[in-house]
Amino acid sequence: MLHSDHTATDFTRSMTHELRTPLNVIIGLCQLLERDRKSPLSPIQRDAVDRMERNARALLESVNHLLGYMRSGTFE
Repeated sequence: MLHSDHTATDFTRSMTHELRTPLNVIIGLCQLLERDRKSPLSPIQRDAVDRMERNARALLESVNHLLGYMRSGTFE
């Protein structure tokens, strides 16, 4: 692997790990908002929170796939 390829791979691995943490926080906060019985969400709020969680999960899945490809060596 060339030095620039190695640098790009290291950068991508670092960035994917940096993305996973905030995405997991977003998912967790969405779940907390949905389960809060003291302050239930309005239908519009629930829809927005559902969309945020769904999109965060989709992005997290993409990031996890990218990490998996890189770990398996099939992504260069």
